[in-house]
Amino acid sequence: MEEEISVDELAREMASVFGSSEYQITEDSFREILYIRIKGLSKFSDEKINELASPLLDEIESDYEEIILLDLD
Repeated sequence: MEEEISVDELAREMASVFGSSEYQITEDSFREILYIRIKGLSKFSDEKINELASPLLDEIESDYEEIILLDLD
């Protein structure tokens, strides 16, 4: 069952999945893309990021066409 949560809640939960409490959100409403920058994300391989992020992304309902995770340096 998909659950609707706020962008901030999603970013906070996503950061938590990667062991961080620091994140930044950027929205591109024209292209319907949400960027979530997470401190320390670069420590993870692309495969590990996908493995950790997929369960959360699969269970939420989003108005965005794409959600992109980036490192917050």
